[in-house]
Amino acid sequence: MEITTSSISELAWRCEEFLDERSEPLTVSYPGSLALCILDAIFATGSHPKAVDNVVDRYIARHGRDDGAKSLRYSIAAAGGADNWARTEIFNLKPASTHSGAVLKAEVVDRATRLMADHGIDTVDDLLTAVGDAPSIGRGASEVARTWRDLPSQKSGTSWRNLLMLAESTHFEIDSGVTNYLAEVALPVSEVDCEYVLETITAAADLLGIDDRVVKRVVWQVAHRRILTKRTRGDLMLHQYGADAGAAVGAR
Repeated sequence: MEITTSSISELAWRCEEFLDERSEPLTVSYPGSLALCILDAIFATGSHPKAVDNVVDRYIARHGRDDGAKSLRYSIAAAGGADNWARTEIFNLKPASTHSGAVLKAEVVDRATRLMADHGIDTVDDLLTAVGDAPSIGRGASEVARTWRDLPSQKSGTSWRNLLMLAESTHFEIDSGVTNYLAEVALPVSEVDCEYVLETITAAADLLGIDDRVVKRVVWQVAHRRILTKRTRGDLMLHQYGADAGAAVGAR
């Protein structure tokens, strides 16, 4: 479908909420800690952002902000295993899926740290080097990407793509969450394809005067509910249709 100036303006307006006064992103990332990237990536799927923040904050309170995958693995081992670590350190016993008998997300985290050790990865830089320019999923994906998706309940690849975003990788994979979000932005509303997504993101970044990687991270994390808008439906109507529409929504 054809990109419109309204769609570009709409996406830019939505992204502005997640930029500070210097146009720096207010998204979530941990370029200095693979431990925090792993924790956030796995706990974020199917969880409220506050619950994920709590897990990360509890880990930081005990271990700081600079741990690699190895230190995270040692933390779990020192607690006596994933189950006890979940109870005593991060206070989160959420299972990895809704299926009966699913392992805890803490267990998936433990296995992820072992996966990283198997590939000689400890830091974010190690991860980005191992991944290189290979696609994050699908044909041609790196060995570490393929083995990550073999972890319990991680087959969809969402947590892997979460991980890359948190590590500030240049990778940006377009899934149904992203296309659905851009479909909301599209004016008039319509189905969107990958070309539309990328062109709209590039145009919105140009309008905002920022790197398109910042917009991609905002889009990914909003689309997957890692960060939540504080704007109301009235704000949205006001932006799209002007003061009269905003007043009508407020009156209702």
